Amino acid sequence: VSKHNHMLAEELETAHKMQMRLMPQESPKIAGFDIEGWCKPATEVGGDFFQYFTSDDHRLVMILADVTGHGMEAAIPTMVLSGILESQIKLENKPDNLLTELNGSLYRILDKRTFICFCAVEIDMNERILSMSNAGIPYPYLYSYNSGGVEEIDLTALPLGLRAEASYPICQKKLERGDFLIFCTDGIVESQNSRGEHFGFDRLINCIQSGGMDSLSAKELIDKIFKKVSDFSGESQR
Repeated sequence: VSKHNHMLAEELETAHKMQMRLMPQESPKIAGFDIEGWCKPATEVGGDFFQYFTSDDHRLVMILADVTGHGMEAAIPTMVLSGILESQIKLENKPDNLLTELNGSLYRILDKRTFICFCAVEIDMNERILSMSNAGIPYPYLYSYNSGGVEEIDLTALPLGLRAEASYPICQKKLERGDFLIFCTDGIVESQNSRGEHFGFDRLINCIQSGGMDSLSAKELIDKIFKKVSDFSGESQR
């Protein structure tokens, strides 16, 4: 039994390394922008995924995905998504069209009990305009440097792979210097403490707002959020 458990642990570690290699090893270095991402699976492998794609026409596409389930049940569809995305992004990088094409492919491939929450954001780096489509990811947050307020970008559609045909609306926002755009999967807000309380949206918004007012870097803000979650949840952190 001990030998078998050791073998399983090694296989999970290998799967973990493979999954982490699907995600960026470093953040894009773009003049005028500070970009940072971090994935921390609740177990050795999981369903969270993010990626960046840049193009020659001064556009950056950011992807965030969360596959239903846990462990290998979620990790394998994540790897499937990564492969399809690499091909599809070369053909279509407009968020709404990208989600439509991905949904059609994933509906045919995925088990009918599996679906993928997904968000795509395209930023025109010259005009500082972001275009976004969201399929079930918690509402992204936009911190305004000028007002000091935090806005939830209310944009909702069905997760990918749930129905053969679905529409994915797109919204646009103008970014000003000093603004923050933050998006995350539900692992942050659903983290629990020993009393079963959730970290929740209000704590996350307060954390983002205080980080914005302190003019933190992107990495410093991520570190702040994860520390707040860790301090809140303690040993029961998910």
